[in-house]
Amino acid sequence: MLDDKIIFIADNGREFLFDGSRFSEVPSKGFKNYLNASTIPFSNIRTHGFKTPKSTPHEKIEIQAELNMYEDGGLDPDTEFAISSFPIPLENSDDFYVESYGVEVSVLDEMFASTIKHYGHLDLIFPPSLSYSALYANSMLECKNDLFIHIGYTNSYAVIFKNGVYVSTRTISTIGELAQKVGVDAALMRDTLVNKGVKDELYSDEEFLLMSDTQEQLSGIAERIAHTIGHKRGIFGLDSIDRIFLDFEGSNIPGFLDLFNSYGYSEAAKEVLDIFIDTKVGMKHYAINALYAFCVYHEKIEAVNLTRYERKPTFLKTKVGHFSIVMVCSLFLASIYPMYAIYELQLLDAKERELKQSEADLSKITKKLQNELKSKRLEAEQLKDMKSKKELMINSYKDMVNVLEDFDKEAKVREKMLRDINQIMKKYRLSSNKIEFRDANLVNILIIAKDNDRDSIAEFIKELIYLGYSSVQTKNIQKYDSYYESLVEVKI
Repeated sequence: MLDDKIIFIADNGREFLFDGSRFSEVPSKGFKNYLNASTIPFSNIRTHGFKTPKSTPHEKIEIQAELNMYEDGGLDPDTEFAISSFPIPLENSDDFYVESYGVEVSVLDEMFASTIKHYGHLDLIFPPSLSYSALYANSMLECKNDLFIHIGYTNSYAVIFKNGVYVSTRTISTIGELAQKVGVDAALMRDTLVNKGVKDELYSDEEFLLMSDTQEQLSGIAERIAHTIGHKRGIFGLDSIDRIFLDFEGSNIPGFLDLFNSYGYSEAAKEVLDIFIDTKVGMKHYAINALYAFCVYHEKIEAVNLTRYERKPTFLKTKVGHFSIVMVCSLFLASIYPMYAIYELQLLDAKERELKQSEADLSKITKKLQNELKSKRLEAEQLKDMKSKKELMINSYKDMVNVLEDFDKEAKVREKMLRDINQIMKKYRLSSNKIEFRDANLVNILIIAKDNDRDSIAEFIKELIYLGYSSVQTKNIQKYDSYYESLVEVKI
């Protein structure tokens, strides 16, 4: 590798040299000696998570991740995937939460064909949402509970960190998808986001429909992100969000971050993320991506790497190179010590037999894994049925959201109920698996409490009654292995 720079390849195929703070042109000579890296749109990535003891060796975690991605993550056993994962330590637990990523190899081949043809390798391919880890690793941000929201043309997502440690990613609508939903082109959509956002007074009378549709879409994004934070609260012990960053090429979306006040995050600092101030608009988020690769190169971050195109070792580092060196030395020594040359050849023969045996053993293991994967096909069909049921459940949630958004007159009532419920759940460290509005004045909440926190459900009900809700009751409380689950009905 040359000095401490890396080459970052943007998703439009353009390539840049990066030194940790700024971009420059890639040199015409010697470019293959630099580490090169790129990201892949999150829409092409399949994810799956599972828990495993912290004592599990790294190699075993990698094997578990691959098997779980096929068995529980819904990957097609007949399709080749590039898979990578990393463990997230859970506080006050002996377990890791392992997040795994998978991408079809055919997608990688198509996406990076020109890059591989030009360089002959691609050292690092990583999910773009992990890039914010570099801001902590490079001491550009203090470690806190942070929410990053990036809205771009090919990638849009919200990323949660707890004390500077990655927790979760939630994909959201890209600029192109927002434009399609609002009914305008992508350029006008971005201009509307930057200059008008959700502020009524920034729109003209003729732009009422544009204003209404834009506000509806941005409000929906904020609500989905808030629900994701609530879901992760129980898994990772996420008590609060200290800062909310908007990563939008250094621009603001007027009023957008203030939407989170309605979900209990009024005290969170809200900032426009602009780390690379001197970098031109359109390259600022790429700079954060490139910084992640830069930190990987300098071993500040353990990478999630989905590449299938590792660089080939130099000749002297290959088996052929090693063998050539041995042969030259053997011929030299043979002229002086014939017996020693014979001994060396015998050692080479033994090594060859050992390598062949290792290859045979590896072939057996591979065949066994393939048979195990095929044996899971029936189970995969059952999982597809479960997936269909879950999709029906998700669609019911979407219907609920659409109903909420269609009734403007009832918005304040629902907003207050959500805010009260979120704040009280946060106070008693409860999580929710489902929040369902039956009508404007009635909501059902599926509450989840830890084994030792059952009384928190009763406290939750008492506090809602104290706030003035006319009826708060639970049908029953069911106990499972390590938690309680209760369906609570709240009525104004």
